[in-house]
Amino acid sequence: MELTQIYGAYQSSIKNGATVDMTEIETAFREAALRGGSMLLSKLLSEIPETAPDCGKCGEKMRNLDRREKQLVTLLGNCVYWRNYYGCDCGEHSIPKDELLEVSGTGYTQSVKRVTAQVSVSDSFRDTSATLKMLCGIEVNVKDAERMAEGVGSCILEKRQEEIKYSLEELNPPKPETPIKTMYIEYDGTGVPMRKSELEGRKGKQVDGSGKTREMKTGCIFTQSGVDDEGKPIRDADSTTYFSHIGELEEFSQLLYSESVKRGVDYAERVVVLGDGAKWIWSLATNNFPDALQIIDLYHAKEHIFDLLRSLIADVKLMHLYKDGLYTMLENGDIARLVDVFSNLPAETEDQKEKIETESNYFMTNKDRMQYQDFHKQGLFVGSGVIEAACKNVIGKRLKQSGMLWSVDGANKMAALRCFVLSGGFVPNFMCCL
Repeated sequence: MELTQIYGAYQSSIKNGATVDMTEIETAFREAALRGGSMLLSKLLSEIPETAPDCGKCGEKMRNLDRREKQLVTLLGNCVYWRNYYGCDCGEHSIPKDELLEVSGTGYTQSVKRVTAQVSVSDSFRDTSATLKMLCGIEVNVKDAERMAEGVGSCILEKRQEEIKYSLEELNPPKPETPIKTMYIEYDGTGVPMRKSELEGRKGKQVDGSGKTREMKTGCIFTQSGVDDEGKPIRDADSTTYFSHIGELEEFSQLLYSESVKRGVDYAERVVVLGDGAKWIWSLATNNFPDALQIIDLYHAKEHIFDLLRSLIADVKLMHLYKDGLYTMLENGDIARLVDVFSNLPAETEDQKEKIETESNYFMTNKDRMQYQDFHKQGLFVGSGVIEAACKNVIGKRLKQSGMLWSVDGANKMAALRCFVLSGGFVPNFMCCL
């Protein structure tokens, strides 16, 4: 009825020469449609037939004690419906209609919770609340938005623990439908800002030695089936999945292995672990994927060379001459010659001599991981840009916004939700936990 009245009013004003304001017309029709839909939904829900349930405690038939009103936020806006309130002599109470509609103990429908969790993957909880108000016309306060998102994240974490247990116990994981030619596994750490209570007793980079963040270890897995016309590797479309965790290294190791099993690591023709020079990365790689090819990120290796030269040579032109030659040796995989040049670099102080020795040991220890000329011939990636982007975009973009301070539990839940969605998942898969 209201839509018809709005239609008639605008039709009349346009015929009389009024200026057409499309935004105003859209808004009027939309708000009227939502109001009308909400009114009909309220009526429909109130008319759902009810019968007295059996008591879950003693088994006796419950009595209808009252008929009560319930306020509910739906995708159509605020809704009000009536339902019966039942009780039993043993003291138990029940509202069957709320259970039927999956709104027991909450003022939001499952659809509102789903949309809220999905939006919060990209926006802060405050922005999520504002976005839902602007785009959907529904009121979800900031705290409830946080509860909904973390509720889904919690469910994802529970499912993840089941998968980890399965991966560690099951010897025959399912074979992927599509053959995997090359699987890449990358992981690194990024700091997430924490509440003070989560930082007590932890060392950091502050002037007083304290910390402001906790490290969230983040990983990604993707596949490669071929190269382009120039022989450069191509990442398979939609093949990248993400995972993350703040906690003990062993916990991340189990997560790393579980995610790899899910992706079919046991059936991949070739497995490549690609990362920077951190010892923990290669320790996990050796323990979890002993047959994998290990590659140190080329650009990370170049940074080691540049930092060494910068600490030894003040003349910028001379430094760059050395740099170009050393980079060429590195790209050719000629690590022994590279280290030999290191030994002839000018070093006057003990610190400079120690720096040369440290970097020489670093390159010799990792020489097998730096055979870039051979890796290029095989059409392999030699840069860990995917995981670096993941640390910035998957984790940083959502969890490291200005003013954000997290608990470990909250950060793990939100990161789990974001990793799940950006890996191609969809929140309704976990509506059971809301």
